[in-house]
Amino acid sequence: MGNRQQIQAIPGALRVTLEKAPGEYKTAIRQIRWGDGPIYVCGTRSCAALGLAAGYALEAFLGLPVVARPAEVLRNYTPSLLRPRPVLVMISAAGACAEAEELVRVLRRRASTLVLLTNTPDSSLAKLADQVLLVRAEGDGDVPAVVICLHAALNYLALEAARVLKRPEPQWDSLLREFEELPAQIDWVHTQLPVVVRAMAEELRRFPHGQIVGGGFYHFPARRAARRLRALAGLRAEGMEASEFSSELASLVRRDAAVLFLSGSRSKIKQLAHRSAAQVRGIGARVLSITDSNDRDLAEQSDLGLLIPALTEAAGCTLSLFLAEWLAAEAARAGKQPPVSSRGRADEEPPGKGPKAQEAEPHEG
Repeated sequence: MGNRQQIQAIPGALRVTLEKAPGEYKTAIRQIRWGDGPIYVCGTRSCAALGLAAGYALEAFLGLPVVARPAEVLRNYTPSLLRPRPVLVMISAAGACAEAEELVRVLRRRASTLVLLTNTPDSSLAKLADQVLLVRAEGDGDVPAVVICLHAALNYLALEAARVLKRPEPQWDSLLREFEELPAQIDWVHTQLPVVVRAMAEELRRFPHGQIVGGGFYHFPARRAARRLRALAGLRAEGMEASEFSSELASLVRRDAAVLFLSGSRSKIKQLAHRSAAQVRGIGARVLSITDSNDRDLAEQSDLGLLIPALTEAAGCTLSLFLAEWLAAEAARAGKQPPVSSRGRADEEPPGKGPKAQEAEPHEG
């Protein structure tokens, strides 16, 4: 399946995953003895970074401490810290990993509970798990639909656990609706924004050095975007955590570089993106952004911005992840053909009118 077909498969796979999740995840959550933490989270092989991403959602929604490590690191460096009856959330697309299986055996000695998030229900890891939570996407851990379904499912699991285990909070109903509408949002953005995504892909190809910056929930999409730009388009892109970039690296950006910021108006650390973008712009490097329509501070500092519907971090980061996957596919495609003419682009504005941006209004069902 080509890159374009892989992108087109994402909304359908995510829709089925999120339609099946409420009943399956709620039942599993009620059967797990969560205790007072910490919750251990790990991803196997190509899903290692997803394990780190899960920590943001579980800590934010459940209020329990999280120890997030790749399976190999958790197996070799953390066993001495394990408490009795620990809960381990494991993310695996391959469904088979010798280090992960050995980790499970170590945890079994402490009466652990293994919660496996996977798309391979008949795997060797699934047979070891106490709870198997499925995503409905085919392929290994590098296939865009698999990555996005696993990413959304992790955030949804944390939200559903909070709804089951904690006192009700008013914002949870609106968060749940955002997840229900997320496949339609992705489908609509894919229909409405091809011109500006191609423009941003072509812009990234113009620069020999590129950095993708995202903080909090947007950290994983930034890392994934850089990895895919390297793998598909051959670009020298590096994914950066926003606080690290802001404190140490923003002042070192070269003038012949482009920095793409992933953020949102409801990100708790959006100010890091705002400050860093201003610093990068002052150096004379190119500032690009993917954020939402209410994040005017970042949009106004961007030479080219892609504005999407305003969502909470938990859902908005998955929409940003979809756009990152799409952007990498378009950057690869742009490298194989002459640049598309900018005449008539929706993202172009007359000279002197400020940053270029394409805004997607919220989908209404």
